[in-house]
Amino acid sequence: LSRFCAMHMLALALAALSQPGGRGGAPAAAPLHQVVEQVFDTDKDGKVTLSEITTTLDGLAAISGMGMAGGAGGAGGGGDAASEMAAKIRAAKRFAPQLIKLMDVDSSGTLSRSELKWLSQAHKRMKSSLKDLAQGVFDAIDADADDSLSPQEQTAALSQPVLGAVVGLLETDPIKPPALSASIEEAATAENLRAAVALLDGDGDGSVSRKEAYRAVAAFKKQFLEAATLLETMGPMLAMFGGAARGGGGGG
Repeated sequence: LSRFCAMHMLALALAALSQPGGRGGAPAAAPLHQVVEQVFDTDKDGKVTLSEITTTLDGLAAISGMGMAGGAGGAGGGGDAASEMAAKIRAAKRFAPQLIKLMDVDSSGTLSRSELKWLSQAHKRMKSSLKDLAQGVFDAIDADADDSLSPQEQTAALSQPVLGAVVGLLETDPIKPPALSASIEEAATAENLRAAVALLDGDGDGSVSRKEAYRAVAAFKKQFLEAATLLETMGPMLAMFGGAARGGGGGG
């Protein structure tokens, strides 16, 4: 029975993914933050943890794997779509910790309803170019204008006046990441900025070139939008079949 449910869910998912836009002309989806809470708040306490996200995505991956093993790779390219879904799930798991860091204002390790609301705001912003914002933040930190953020410049960005300049740029942009805000303690904002800048260092050499920074921002945007599409496509179904998706298929 659990295998049948898994196959049925996968078939629905593949059908959705095969439609233009991934949603087959369905009515407008709920705001992204509501979908995230509905899908990932498994204990219904009004908060979402990384553990809940990982467990739910693992359940979806297992369902996808069962469907593929059961012959989803038949006519119509179902196997290719299932493989694509599995790859997107893996990418979402890698991306989740970075996203949580940007949203977890109080560093509690959980995302409250108020913190989750940023997702819908960011979703709208991510559909347009982030180049000007990325350039402005980079220029604010790049004191010697050599197109590279040295370790010294990165350290200087954690205190005034550079920190204030960076936060000001972010707060005047619609994206307004909650963890990089003037509304929280400066020490917390500085630590969150340090972590964010470290993510830009693609080769791990301690410095961040302009090319590295722009590439990292583009990758973040791509991962965010892909994760949003996955949730819009699979979210309502995951919530509907939540027990099966989160490990309820242990028997038979």
